[in-house]
Amino acid sequence: MPPFLRLEGFCEEVVRKHQVVRRLQRKLNRQRRANNPDNYLPDGRVKPGPKRWVKSNRQRRTEAELADLLRREAAHRETLHGELAHRILAMGRVVKTEKLSYRAFQRQYGRSVGVCAPGKFVSILRRKAESAGGRVIEFSTRQTKLSQVCHGCGRVQKKPLSQRVHRCACGIEMQRDLYSAFLARCVGEDGLLHADLADTAWSGAERLLRAAWSEATEPANGRRKPSSFGAAPRSRSGSPAEEGTAKAEALDVVAHAQACGESRGETAVVPLRTPRL
Repeated sequence: MPPFLRLEGFCEEVVRKHQVVRRLQRKLNRQRRANNPDNYLPDGRVKPGPKRWVKSNRQRRTEAELADLLRREAAHRETLHGELAHRILAMGRVVKTEKLSYRAFQRQYGRSVGVCAPGKFVSILRRKAESAGGRVIEFSTRQTKLSQVCHGCGRVQKKPLSQRVHRCACGIEMQRDLYSAFLARCVGEDGLLHADLADTAWSGAERLLRAAWSEATEPANGRRKPSSFGAAPRSRSGSPAEEGTAKAEALDVVAHAQACGESRGETAVVPLRTPRL
């Protein structure tokens, strides 16, 4: 397990001004109707058949204002996509991720998908990985069920999206996305999860995962914690001091790996979840 772990929100810095966009869209609709009253039925619907649409100068200015707002948002989003792709490829040239239906995302989370564009990010990541001599490996969620399975006991239990922490009776507890990323590293070329590999790697990876979980949910970092990160990890003894010790030991593992000349792993894992997660 490479000592480079981080849990972060996806395109958090892209904030669409929904009220401004909606106001401009309503204004544009009013202007279009006022400029073309003969193109609408009495009940407000557009008349069928070919039509000639007239645009006033004010309507053109409104269209330009809306287009410029969305253009600047798209440029910012593309910059963030590129930066994230470079950070991931700095960890490894072979990237593993779940094969997801982004069209289904659009149907269920249209607004979030429109702002963050996860499908476009995967395309950018794949293109950059191939340019660097790497590749993006996508595997089926139906076969792996990473968010449902427990490698410790083999239990498969479907979780609601609101349940952000994997807790199993066998004693394994981990933030849902971090745990899925860990399991994704143990998915073989056959597209199946190899529980024996996960069991072998777990003892060395658990502290690193818990340290990344603690850092992501730390309230003192000055940023609003997304609800998708879930609650902060619970100390094994209930003592904050022990949790701090665990984080320190995890950092010691990182320092030791770097001191021994351990290279950045060949495999990076990108767990993409639904936009609300």
